[in-house]
Amino acid sequence: MEEADFLVDIGPKAGIHGGAIVQACSVKEVLAGDSITAKYLNGKLKIEIPSIRRKGNGKFLELKGATGNNLKNTDLKIPLGVFTCITGVSGSGKSSLINHTLYPILNAHFFNGVKKPLPYKSIKGLEHLDKVIEIDQSPIGRTPRSNPATYTGIFSEIRELYAITNEAKIRGYKAGRFSFNVSGRRCETCKGGGLRVMERNFLPDVYVEGETCQGKDTTVKRLRSDTKEKTSMIFWK
Repeated sequence: MEEADFLVDIGPKAGIHGGAIVQACSVKEVLAGDSITAKYLNGKLKIEIPSIRRKGNGKFLELKGATGNNLKNTDLKIPLGVFTCITGVSGSGKSSLINHTLYPILNAHFFNGVKKPLPYKSIKGLEHLDKVIEIDQSPIGRTPRSNPATYTGIFSEIRELYAITNEAKIRGYKAGRFSFNVSGRRCETCKGGGLRVMERNFLPDVYVEGETCQGKDTTVKRLRSDTKEKTSMIFWK
């Protein structure tokens, strides 16, 4: 922020407490003000670093001499046994370093991956790891309807539970009846997904809540409409 030529500070807080232009000026003028942003920038407010932090297992994964794309002979030393985040502004080289250099190296080492990593000099510490898993923004299952309940198989157990209720047996309902993908048992506006996709030319698709179900089609409320027995369930949406 301090490197910017001009700052637009929107707030003063988040959600219903925001929505106003607090300041629109140079960094120097922001620092002279009394906004929440100014207090953090000039040190009056700060987020304290925890006094006790997880130590890890004392081992490291070290990558040296990464020069792909805009990386300038970058060295990386990641402590193992702790949760580590790679941060930086847009265009600083995070993806080049992790997705296009480190991950291909690990994938080739453990799973004989064929994706060629960006240039680097050396890596050590592979013996401390047993696998690598890449989690990106792709759907976690075969369709965008996948959610933690469907992916882990919990949702199948839930459908089976509804199918063995007395009311379901009387009506001859099978487990498939209690799926939010079944026509007639779902909100037809969002097709059971809870969200509608609005496609835009040359821009990313926009997902909005279905105006009929307000995004609630995947909740237990719709499933419970097929039975009169009380059942408590937790769904992830």
